[in-house]
Amino acid sequence: MGFKIRTSHQTAELFGLLGKSQQLQPFTLAKLAISLSVKSPNPLSETDFNTDNKGLELNRQTITGEFDALIKCLIEQNEGRYIEESEYFQTYVKAHLDRGAVLLFNEHKYGGDLFVQLLQTDQNI
Repeated sequence: MGFKIRTSHQTAELFGLLGKSQQLQPFTLAKLAISLSVKSPNPLSETDFNTDNKGLELNRQTITGEFDALIKCLIEQNEGRYIEESEYFQTYVKAHLDRGAVLLFNEHKYGGDLFVQLLQTDQNI
């Protein structure tokens, strides 16, 4: 069971841009990204699971913290099945993190004030 993951290179770049413009740390951006991805009506695709590991190294406790069981439950609901502990963090959290980073960046890029946009979207987190 792994307690660290590496984001994709693209996620690291997007978090760098978002971090500078919004004054947010990667662990905060990770939580927002996962939330947007899990809330998305589109299921994870094969490409979401096949991203590189050349980005930021993030710790499980830093990303999910006290909400680890809740996040796992939300991902299981999203998938419609039980997810083994061995695949939860390394596979599913990473996939949602990398996909969510793109969704989060697009909200920032096309929506104006990121926080207002996240609160007003019909899929708000």
